[in-house]
Amino acid sequence: MNIYKNYIEKNDVALINKTFLSNTFPWYFESKQVETGKKDTLFFSHCFVDKGNINSHAMFLIEPILKKLNIKNLLNVRANLCPKGPFYCSWHVDRFTENLSHKTAIFYVNTNNGATEFKNKKVKCEKNKIVIFDAKQKHKALGQTDKNVRMVINFNYESK
Repeated sequence: MNIYKNYIEKNDVALINKTFLSNTFPWYFESKQVETGKKDTLFFSHCFVDKGNINSHAMFLIEPILKKLNIKNLLNVRANLCPKGPFYCSWHVDRFTENLSHKTAIFYVNTNNGATEFKNKKVKCEKNKIVIFDAKQKHKALGQTDKNVRMVINFNYESK
């Protein structure tokens, strides 16, 4: 697992944050965090790349991040927005790529008191930080109570 702070330029992360919080960015309702999770809470997502195919008009937002990742084959990219409040996410590996040998990266768009939990580590949600790990590693999102939303961008890719 690798964690990097100040991953992209401040103006790039500011643009992502501003765009995500605008009233024109398309967020889509998801009834639970993990497909098989029975207690999981709702969230909103925006799919940038699905099964290797571009699915968003807003790809320009994530280009600065993509340029820094060591990508051979981009599998999936989605942004997640979790509202403040009671929150539960099941342990999981990303469902659409679980049979491939690849990397997952989670980029934190805003700072809040949420986190990503791994078996032996919690990674705090800090604006402009990214955690990169083997996609077979189980993880789960921990919700926030201090901000209205927790926003992350999740990348799944085969590395060079």
